[in-house]
Parts: sequence; C-alpha cells; structure tokens
Amino acid sequence: MANPTPAAGGAIKGIPISGLGAKIFLSAAVVVVAVLGGSLLLTKQRADRAADESIGRALTATRAAIDDALASRSHALSQSARLIAQVPDYVARIGEALRQDNRANLLDQADEFRDQLGATWVLIADAAGVMRARTDQRDVVGDSLAEGALVGLALEGNPTEGTWIEPGPEGDEIFQAVGVPIVSPGGSALYGVLVAAIRVDSAFAEHLRENTASEIVFFALDLQGRPLPAISTIDPGALTAGMGDPGSWEAALNEREDVRVRWDVSGDDLVGVVGSLVTAGGFPVGGYVGLRSRDRELATFEQLRATIIQAFGVGLALAVLSSLLVAGQITRPVRRLVLATREVADGRYDVPIDVRSRDEIGELAGAFRRMLQELKEKQELVEFLSAGGGQTVALTPDQMAQVTRGGAGAGATARVATQRTGMLEVGGVLAGRYEIRKVLGSGGMGVVYRAHDRELAETVAIKTLKPEAVAADENSLERFKQEIRLARRITHRNVVRTHDLGEVDGMYYITMEYVEGANLKDLIRKRGRLPIGVALTVGKQLCRALEVAHEQGVVHRDIKPQNAVVDPSGFLKVMDFGIARHTEGAKLGEGLTQAGTAIGTPEYMAPEQLMGEVVDPRADLYAAGAVLYECVTGRNVFAAPTLMALMAKHLEDTPEDPRSVNPEVPEAMAQVILKALAKKREDRWQSAAQMLSALEQVRVVEPAAA
Repeated sequence: MANPTPAAGGAIKGIPISGLGAKIFLSAAVVVVAVLGGSLLLTKQRADRAADESIGRALTATRAAIDDALASRSHALSQSARLIAQVPDYVARIGEALRQDNRANLLDQADEFRDQLGATWVLIADAAGVMRARTDQRDVVGDSLAEGALVGLALEGNPTEGTWIEPGPEGDEIFQAVGVPIVSPGGSALYGVLVAAIRVDSAFAEHLRENTASEIVFFALDLQGRPLPAISTIDPGALTAGMGDPGSWEAALNEREDVRVRWDVSGDDLVGVVGSLVTAGGFPVGGYVGLRSRDRELATFEQLRATIIQAFGVGLALAVLSSLLVAGQITRPVRRLVLATREVADGRYDVPIDVRSRDEIGELAGAFRRMLQELKEKQELVEFLSAGGGQTVALTPDQMAQVTRGGAGAGATARVATQRTGMLEVGGVLAGRYEIRKVLGSGGMGVVYRAHDRELAETVAIKTLKPEAVAADENSLERFKQEIRLARRITHRNVVRTHDLGEVDGMYYITMEYVEGANLKDLIRKRGRLPIGVALTVGKQLCRALEVAHEQGVVHRDIKPQNAVVDPSGFLKVMDFGIARHTEGAKLGEGLTQAGTAIGTPEYMAPEQLMGEVVDPRADLYAAGAVLYECVTGRNVFAAPTLMALMAKHLEDTPEDPRSVNPEVPEAMAQVILKALAKKREDRWQSAAQMLSALEQVRVVEPAAA
C-alpha cells in the first residue's frame, strides 16, 4: 500500500509540518525521543542481542539433551524386549497359546513381559499382525496392526522403534513403543510380534526440565495438523492459544532442523526449539518444544532499563504539560465535531457546524459540512428512487407469461377484460375498494396485480384465480382457499403477509402484502453467484421463515429462488403457499394432491417429493439446501436435458461439493448445504432450527487485501 502523498512543505502521516498539530507533536517528541528514547533503544538492542545469543546456545543444548533422553529410553526398552522375546520358555508358551487361541495364557504372558520391562503396556500380535492380547485393553482383540510400520517391519524380522499416539481420558497420550519379532527356538518359524510401550509422562518432562533448565512441552498432531499439548511443564490453558497455525508446525516437523519458536505465555516471553516425534515409518505425529524464558535472561539489564524508563517518563510528562496549553485550542472544536457526528449517526443531516477556525480543524469542519451535504443529497436520491417504485416480482404464481395491460377510468368498476384472459382492467376498482394499478404477472392458474387499498390507503398485491382454471381443475379453488388458510397461520417478517380472501362475480382473489424488490432467481441470473456473506444471510432468513411455518404445521413444498424476494431494506420474504400442506393432513394422507403425484418445482424437490410420497418439513429443508447451493455456485444442484433425467439425478446422484465450483465457500457452509441435500430424509437436518443454528456457526473469512 502506497504512503499518503505529503502536503506541500513536507508532512508527517498526512499532517503538514506547518500545522498546529504537528507543532505540538514536534515540541513534545524532539526532546523526549531524541535524548531519552535513543538511550533506551540502544540499551535494549544490546541487551536483546546478548540474551538471544545466550538463549540460542542453551536451546541447542536443550534439544540435544531431549533427543538423547528419548533415544536412551527407546533403546533400553528395545534391548530388553529383544532379550525377553528370545527366552525359549516364553516363546514356547506364546506359540502354544497362539495355536490354541488361549487368550488367558497370552494375557498372563503379556502381563509378565510388562512387569519385567517396566512398560506402560504390552501387546502380542500373531504372525498375521492381528492383535491377540493387550495388557491395558484386555477385552480388545482382532485389530489388524500389520499395515503399521511398528508391527509390519517387525513381522519382517526387524526390531522397530517409534512414537505411538493414543487417545486418553484427558487428551492424546504419547508413548515410545518398540516392536520385536517372536520366533520359534532356532528361528525356523515366526510366531508373532511383541510390542512394548512406555508413556511420555509428566515425570519424564519434569526430569528433562531439571536437566536442561528449560520448560518442556510434548504435543501430538490432530488430523488437521494442529498441535495439541499432551504433557507440559507449563499450564496447558496458557499454552494452547500461542501454538500457531497447523501449516507452520507441519513444515517444522518435516524439516527436522533446528526450528525456533517464540511464544508469549501468561506474559512471559519464551523462546523455544522444536523437535519431532516420528512413527516407526518416519512419519511425524507429534513433537516437543524446549522453552527458555527470555525475560529471565534479560533480568540483569532490567534495572538499568527501569532507570532509563523513569527518566523517559519524567521527560514525557514535561513535554505533555507544555503541550496542553496549545492542545486546548484544538480539543474544544474537536468536541463540537464529535457531538455533530453523533447527531449524524442518529440520521439528522442538518446539524450546524459552527467551527470557523483557519487551521486544520477549520479545514476538517469544512470537509465535514461537505460530507453532510453529500449524505443528504444521496438520501434524497434514495427516497426519490423508492418513491418511483421498484421491480416487483414477489408474488408471481407460476412462470411469468405475456401480460395484458390497458386503461380505464379511475373510478370504474373492475371487471374481467376478456373471457380468454380472465384479467382485470388496470385502473378499475375491485370490490369497491382495491384500485388496480398494474399487472405484475400471469400464470396458468391466476394473475397478480399491484393495487391501492382505498380504505387503508396503502399498496397491496392481489392474486386472482382465473375462472377457466376453476372450470378445468376442481381442486384449484380449494387450493386457493388453502393458501390463505395456511399462510395466515404464519406471522413473521420473513414471510409475505396474507390479508384476506374475497369473491366478486364468481372471481376469487387474495389480498396480501405488496413486496417491492427482486427475487433470488433474478439476482442470480443477473449477478451470477452471490457473495458468501449475502448467501449466508439469505440462508439464515430462509430458515427462519421455514422454522415459523413448520411450527405452525405448514410444509411449503415449493421453496425455490423464485419464491424468495429481497426487499430494498434487505429482508428476505418467502411467498406462494399455494401448494403448501398442513403436516397433520400429510400424516393422514389427506390433501388436494392425489397419492403418488409429485407437485412442486423439480429442480428443488426432495427425492421423496419427486416420488409422490408423503412429505414433511425435511422436504422444505432439501429445497432450502438446493436454493443455497444455487446462491453460492450460480447454478442448480443438478441439470439435465429432460425432466426424467433430472428426477433420476435427484434420486440417485451425489451433489458436487459447492467448494469445487466456488472455492470461496467455507467448509462449514458446504457441509450445511450437503447435509440438507441428503437423499434420505433422516440424514438431513431434522428441523429448520437445526439448520439455522448450523448456519449461524459459519464464519466468513474476508479475502486478504491485494
């Protein structure tokens, strides 16, 4: 990022050196920084250099001591295990117990080995690498260990050594383990493998701490490569926060060189050296850190530093006092500007700015006045545009078709324009109350209008049911009535409000909230995939709408981007409950759809809905997942040239991970979407509240600045 352009005559961070603020800064800083700060800086540099050199030598010795201690323990355990595994009596007993599958005898022999070796636990595997007995897990048997290097190499006749990580009651436990082959007397047959392990525990860490005068931390790596402290001479709670990101640890452990770290642990500046703990196959699964306190190394310099700091403080105080007289000339007008900003934050743009000084504060006040004027003008522009009306797409009943528009007298009575279209005339009045202003859309079942409610003096939307649709489908009128019955159950800011049902001259209509905005389908068509933060907000609001609908026992059954509208204030609203059903009716097999008939939009329908089965709220959650998928990728979950092919994909194919289409999608959000799109309803989110909770846990990482 480029530095600010200096003002004429030079500048300090954009402040002209001839200005009043710069004069105050320079008068206080020159004396304090040049005289006292220089001395403090020089002393600190020399002290740091000496401390770093001392710590560097100590850490090199610390790593050597830890490596030697680990190697010594492992070698001693291996030597003892090899000797025991060659005792003919023991070998014979093990061979007989393995042939007879006598676990009791094998456990007894393993216990005897453990006691003789002083090991934490011992296990015996047969010639196929299958575990047959283990002292600390006496009921566990049958696990195949042959693929692991510790047992696999021993089965080839080679003694092995390596690190063994196991989960314990308080986290991962680290063991040094050895494996030795068990062969028949004379070496003619391989009976199995003896594995002995000794825990890396707090006593061992304390022993290293005493010998090295360093703090010791042993850690294991989780599946993501993050270091998890297992044994530490430092409080683990203070330690975990400073251990860094997984990538740096993985690189350090793979390099196996003298890698240094620096941590702030409970205010103590610690410098450490890192070593790796590897399996018998050479794969790093953990490591250790030897740490020394930098503060203790600098203790001899602290007294001198304290003296200089005291002198620095006295000089700074004198400089501040000398600056206060001049600073008063700045703080008073600044306070007035601060009060003005609070007024602006409350939405008042006519705040008087009565600062008239000729210095930088006066320039700031002038800039503030200009900013307020621009904000006011922009606000007026927004209000003008809002008053002019926006794109209204919220209440389309089906795919938008060719609409008919015409004019009539403002006070005329609305009537059907033609028997062919079944549409009301624009300008007419429906039921003596609703003045038809605009045709919003027309579908196979009805027409949607924007109208003015004369009684309430507000804009509403009106959906009519075409008479020919009633004649063609005996269930259409009942579905029309069902829409208002179900929709009126739901009162929520994310659901389009439905007001009333009426009938005039055989034409049925619904009045509902007029939503001015754009539906998600149009946004995606025009803009492509949505920003992750926007898609996340859409998903949360959609889940809230479904949550309240499902609480009222209503399953929407046609969730899709066309039925989700975002208004200018940023609220998403779900609409069109024309094919919704009550869950109780669904359970009883009641409703307006014949059994085995699929109803909805195939691109967003759950498998059970496509098969015409009884649906429950989890079908809406599948559709919500499909909508979210389209928001973050800009395309449908599945695409196919025919309806039957599309249905087959929903029934059989696994959705592609949205991250493969849009790498910006967070993993947590991708998992939410994919779980919602599970084929079996029991594998999906079981409620909209569950899905909403999962979305609320998603964190959007802002892209780094270029």
